[in-house]
Amino acid sequence: MKRLRLTVFLLSLAALLAAGALLCAAGEPAKAKAKAKAAQPKAEPAKAEPPKKQADDEPEGAKETPVEPKGQRVTDKMVREAIEAGRQYLLGTAGGGGVLAPNSIHGSSGTAMAFMTLAYMGEHPNRPQMSATLDHLLNVSTDTGFGGRQGYAAPIATMGFAYIYHKLLGEKRDMVRLKMYEFVNRFVTGQAVNGGWRYLLAGGTNYDLSNTQWPVLAFWEANKVGIEFPPETLRKTQQLYFENQNGDGGWCYTKGKDSYGSMTAGGVASLFIINDVLDPAAGCPCAGGRSQLKTSEAERRMDHGLQWLGKHFTAATNPGKESQHLYWLYSAERVGIAAGFKYFGNHNWYREGAEVILRKQTAPGRWGGIPDTCFALLFLYKGRAPILFNKLQFDGIWNAHRRDIANLTTYIEHSKEQPFHWQIVELERSTLDELHDAPILYICAEQIGEKAFTDAHKKKLRAFTDTGGTILFEASCGNAAMRKWFTDFAKEVWPEWPLKPLGPDHGCFTDPNPLKARPEILGINDGVRTSVFYAMDDISCSWQTRALASRDYLFKWGINLYTYATDGSPLRAKLADRAEEKIGDRAAGQVDRSKKPVRAGPRSALKIARVSHGGNWEAGANYGGFRTLAQYVKDKAGITLQVQESRRTPVTEAGVPVGMLSGYNAAFITGSTAWTLQPQEKVALKEYVDKGGLLWFEAATGSRAFEESLRQLAAEMKWELRLLPKDHPLMTGRLDPGLGYDLTTGVRFSTWFSKQRLGRSYAEFFGVFAGDKMIGVYSPLDILYSITGYESWRSRGYSDDDAAAVATNLLVYLSTQK
Repeated sequence: MKRLRLTVFLLSLAALLAAGALLCAAGEPAKAKAKAKAAQPKAEPAKAEPPKKQADDEPEGAKETPVEPKGQRVTDKMVREAIEAGRQYLLGTAGGGGVLAPNSIHGSSGTAMAFMTLAYMGEHPNRPQMSATLDHLLNVSTDTGFGGRQGYAAPIATMGFAYIYHKLLGEKRDMVRLKMYEFVNRFVTGQAVNGGWRYLLAGGTNYDLSNTQWPVLAFWEANKVGIEFPPETLRKTQQLYFENQNGDGGWCYTKGKDSYGSMTAGGVASLFIINDVLDPAAGCPCAGGRSQLKTSEAERRMDHGLQWLGKHFTAATNPGKESQHLYWLYSAERVGIAAGFKYFGNHNWYREGAEVILRKQTAPGRWGGIPDTCFALLFLYKGRAPILFNKLQFDGIWNAHRRDIANLTTYIEHSKEQPFHWQIVELERSTLDELHDAPILYICAEQIGEKAFTDAHKKKLRAFTDTGGTILFEASCGNAAMRKWFTDFAKEVWPEWPLKPLGPDHGCFTDPNPLKARPEILGINDGVRTSVFYAMDDISCSWQTRALASRDYLFKWGINLYTYATDGSPLRAKLADRAEEKIGDRAAGQVDRSKKPVRAGPRSALKIARVSHGGNWEAGANYGGFRTLAQYVKDKAGITLQVQESRRTPVTEAGVPVGMLSGYNAAFITGSTAWTLQPQEKVALKEYVDKGGLLWFEAATGSRAFEESLRQLAAEMKWELRLLPKDHPLMTGRLDPGLGYDLTTGVRFSTWFSKQRLGRSYAEFFGVFAGDKMIGVYSPLDILYSITGYESWRSRGYSDDDAAAVATNLLVYLSTQK
């Protein structure tokens, strides 16, 4: 039997299992329970034996006053602090013998849930409390140790075991594996004949959909560590969900009741899991350039359930039910992650849910009892994970392979041992900032509709790449019409640079996984980075079908693509602003220049020309580095900067020829490839220098090829490049009468280059000398692209704020020249 592979939402949904057991701990009918609450304080029954015949006994819990979102900004810092407080609270519930939540009347159910939550959040099993709790759960009896709630608690414990399994060694790992086998076998034998489960793992015909979620999810987490189960088990469960879905698309506790939020979310989530097992090849294999385009019954029912959630979502309360609020939010989060939804309807479910949850937290780091605390923690912890891919929805066939990018994301998340998400976006609805939720926009097209890719959409795609975004386009199934369409489309949107095959030494084929087998990929390189990747042939079916055995190189290529697009930088959490993408405060010894004074020299208005030459002189112009710099020096030093370069597409049409530099204070000469000047251009450049013009040479991305050409030009022009010492005014910032920054210490660099630059935290300039006169400055490290804060694979440049400081010193120096 093949081992069934997990998908991203399976890992995410794991903690959902925790929802039911403790929520369903009290088995009395809702109406009787409500009357009891009106007469006396809440009390749970002394014995946890559930009623055997009851249509709807999912507990009402205490009726809650809805908490309406107020629209206030919740920051990632606030979320992190709430998570840490909750973690400490759970650890602080420890009693004797490894028991967590010792006051639970349902045996070790509370211990199982707290353990699973801590394990999910990365708490190591060797930590004394976790180790003691693990030992306790290994000795719990399946049938008698969970207070009659083994249908919930045993799956919870199974998930907790799965989360820590690979962190264990030797005998302890073997013991955990055996216990998981014991639990999984009980789930199989305890399944009702109709495919559901109940409080007791007793088989028969009794079931409810709250209990039923638990074993489904636990099967998957156990399977992740190699424990198999019969697929037929889930086939029966799928049919049960089909039969229990209401006409409005929702679900309730058992058949025949009105739909409500938590059970609808649980139903959709369960069908996602089951469908990934039973129909992993949806849309594949390709035939004649076409996918197998059909919508299965499971997909139709999932879509109907998603429509219900989009219509009824609110973070204020469990829609259709006045209880189980945090259970509902956690369940909704599982679906949002599984389906790739940022919004349910018009609601940003994570932002709104986090706002409500943070307002409900009470000291010390808890949300009521153990169940609600765990639901809240799991919502916050999993939901804040960074978005790795956006998948574009458009008018046409865009989703023939529904789980392609979800499965790739899962693979990357497992390989990196870090949670990631993916989500669906639309060009019409999504802002440019929302497109930048992820570093990569994935477009899988098999047919383009009439309303797809309007002129406004094309401008937004160009703006996305010009602000640091990366696009992966695939002609789904190698469709011939899509191949022709995208070639024409690329010429229109990125007219400056052609689509070219990527050579075997391209970063997406070498880092971090050197690939012997490679997909056939073309790309658009703008001189700074490859911003568009184009797969002419189908690669997404391999992701859809999880074809790791035969085409693992395509999954490794996905890791390489992500690494290339980010230069290996950490991605921002979901609620962090793009400016906060680079995580962490400055390390000790690093300088915060934001409050340092800066002063211009006598010349407060400067004109700079981007010089055209026989190379890619426009490199980086499309990113607007000079516009960023102009605003910075205006605010900091009162310098008005005017730069002659193109501000619109195509950026290759507004360079200043060498012979037309008169009137400019400085000539900016850059590129990332080899370059040359014609003989008449060399004469004109000498005349410009002789008249007092300053040369600003910069190797875009720190290009070695550009520097080699510069040194050759310098030799021909009888110029000399000299490394400026640390006491030079450009380095110290003492540019009398101007004042710049001290660049001799505390300077930071771009992500990859910072590792190469260890121990050398200072800027680097070469003076360009004609005899004893300095006629120009050369930066071997990238400044203008770096100032944008966007990433470029293996760029030799500065961090964005220090790039601004370096450029400011150059301009202040220029402002002091006569």
